Amino acid sequence: MQIDEIIQSITALLQPPAIYVVALLIVLIVLGVAIRRRPKGPAGPPIIKYMSKMMSRIKKGKPVKDVPAKSRRDIITASFEEKMHAVGLQPSMDSGHIPTSRTPLAKYLLDHGVAESTTDAIISELSELESKEAVKEIMDAAAEGEGANFTSVELDMVKQLALEEWMRSRRRTSS
Repeated sequence: MQIDEIIQSITALLQPPAIYVVALLIVLIVLGVAIRRRPKGPAGPPIIKYMSKMMSRIKKGKPVKDVPAKSRRDIITASFEEKMHAVGLQPSMDSGHIPTSRTPLAKYLLDHGVAESTTDAIISELSELESKEAVKEIMDAAAEGEGANFTSVELDMVKQLALEEWMRSRRRTSS
């Protein structure tokens, strides 16, 4: 008898007027939850959100805060360190930073025994040199440095690479 009563009460709920009320209640509950969980700020990448906040501060006449920014080197270093830690290695921090890239000249100098600090100094100061002769003199000095071993052909090659790098750096600074 109890089973028959349960079945009758379920079929009474499934009758057209009652089912519409139940369906409407379910739809209203789902819509209410969706509206409540909707994000309050603008959608999009964090920079878009930050720009929207800056615009609203300007409209209200409030002072605008500077955008937090990281240098390219900091981003690359952080990424490199994260990947090194993921595989269980500890990056060397002896030079104070992790090199972001190596030019063909730098690779060639390092492959032929020029110290890394000397190579970094040469690469960073290369664009400051005034003439091709100065570039060649620097390469001669690097070839005579401690640990460097260049044949005459290799010395000509490093001078050519240095001149190419010097020309590239001069074009970048002039444009």
